[in-house]
Amino acid sequence: MWKKESFGKLKSGKECSLYTADTGTGVRISITDYGISLVSFVFTHSERDVLLGFDDVTGYEKHDFYSGCIVGRVTSRTANGKFHIDDKEYQLSLNNNNDTHLHGGFVGLSRVVWDCQIVGDTLQFSHTQPDGTDGYPGNMELLVTVSIKTKSPGGRIPGTFLSLDMCASCDQATPVNLTFHPYFNMDGQESGCALDNKLTVFDYEGYLPMDPDTILPTGEILPTRGTPFNLDISRIRDVIGDVPGGYDHSFSLCSKPGFLVPAAEIASKDERYRIRILTDQPGIHVYSGNYLDGTEGKGGAVYDKHAGIALEAQNFPNAVNVPSFPSCILRKGEEYKRNITFSFCF
Repeated sequence: MWKKESFGKLKSGKECSLYTADTGTGVRISITDYGISLVSFVFTHSERDVLLGFDDVTGYEKHDFYSGCIVGRVTSRTANGKFHIDDKEYQLSLNNNNDTHLHGGFVGLSRVVWDCQIVGDTLQFSHTQPDGTDGYPGNMELLVTVSIKTKSPGGRIPGTFLSLDMCASCDQATPVNLTFHPYFNMDGQESGCALDNKLTVFDYEGYLPMDPDTILPTGEILPTRGTPFNLDISRIRDVIGDVPGGYDHSFSLCSKPGFLVPAAEIASKDERYRIRILTDQPGIHVYSGNYLDGTEGKGGAVYDKHAGIALEAQNFPNAVNVPSFPSCILRKGEEYKRNITFSFCF
């Protein structure tokens, strides 16, 4: 199913690869071993590619807006880059405005080449992140299994599903919060602004208000009713004006490991093309591409502000420092296991 080809070289000279699968059900998917970046989701009957990205690995190395990649060891922002485990304080790298740790730091998991093996119809990406990388304690072993399925989780509904199984273990206690960071424009990655896309967020419990200065959660979970966070097949353009700075917010899903729930669905303006995200993560983070800055992407497409909408299934931002949030501490001898699944509808 998966075909491997060159995706260019990094500045170091290291070769990177692209893995592509035609599902036979109207979708073609491409992934690179650089940061396990999701490069393209193409609806083949119209050749519509709905993921922002780059034509080769040089674009992913050059630009730092986390296009399609895995993010960790801890995604989102960690306040002052600090946390405590068992009364010991740890200082992480400060790669965001010199006062915040963002998306795993300067190296993290998104800026490394993962080992990849094709095993049957799956891709198995593995990586060892050494103790001390960006300040994190412990040697972490990671395995991400990518598979394409023709039935929904549980096997009840036919369709096309891309499953990302994320597993990790560590020889010391450490925080871990992994996600993938795809930017969607369901009208086509080259179509410009994505604000005509329609977004539904299945907020089972509510949304996390953010401190406008730190862009960190206040620690509250508030109901969405009567607010611009009540997203129900909403054209993003019609509601984003009531969110100063744009969406950069998490929503609580009340999920638990091993049991997938619908988290969000994004659709083209005519609702002909749709992708639904299912996950067992505690939350889904919606980022409306507020800092995209005119970067040139695939086929010469220009990614200005709001050119893509990132939907990131994850634990809550800064959970390591907020006792009321779901714990993100992984102890020695434990295994971290989470899943993100994309369902393609057209």
